[in-house]
Amino acid sequence: MPNLKARLLIVDDDPDITRTLGAIFSRLGHEVRTAADGISALQQIRTQVPDILLSDLNMPAMCGFELLSVIRRRLPEVFVIASSAAFSGEEVPTGLAADAFHEKSTGLERLFELVKTATHKGHVRSGSTASTPIWISRTKDGNSSVQRMPITCPECLRVFSLSVTGCDFLIEEADCMYCHATIHYGIVPCMKAQSRPSDDRRSVSQCRSANEQCCPT
Repeated sequence: MPNLKARLLIVDDDPDITRTLGAIFSRLGHEVRTAADGISALQQIRTQVPDILLSDLNMPAMCGFELLSVIRRRLPEVFVIASSAAFSGEEVPTGLAADAFHEKSTGLERLFELVKTATHKGHVRSGSTASTPIWISRTKDGNSSVQRMPITCPECLRVFSLSVTGCDFLIEEADCMYCHATIHYGIVPCMKAQSRPSDDRRSVSQCRSANEQCCPT
């Protein structure tokens, strides 16, 4: 079977990670673009839809939770790989709209395998886009137990205010006040409290090492 190539979009606010991973996958024959956050990623996607999206979760402007929810609803054909140091294991974190998960700082062998899997046809996704939750970012410190936040109905696209609690990873339901569609939503967790400061530096070091092994000068 020939080695299949893919259009790959790498989204991470660490420029060392995007630069090094970009170099690795480019040398492997993939068409690679990079973005620093979710907003920049959507701008890139407007010009060309990727086959594979590899995205960090903790980013400014628009975090990975929000970005992946948009992609799943609007472009369900894109294979999504979430990447983070804030979660462990190989299972996709609860409520995250991703097909696979890569834990940062654990080496790149699994990531290579995930990209290889994504380039082959026949991937079957469980669930549907209708069940994909909308992720809401906190507008202030999460000290208040209840906050009112704007939420956009994915059916009628109208915005209304919703009282939400600050529970991380608890997927809630609400009815749109206009079209009465059922909306699944979650609150973006506080990633700073979970992440380990040395993980991103270790990830960059491992990326560079893999780049040297895969693409010797």
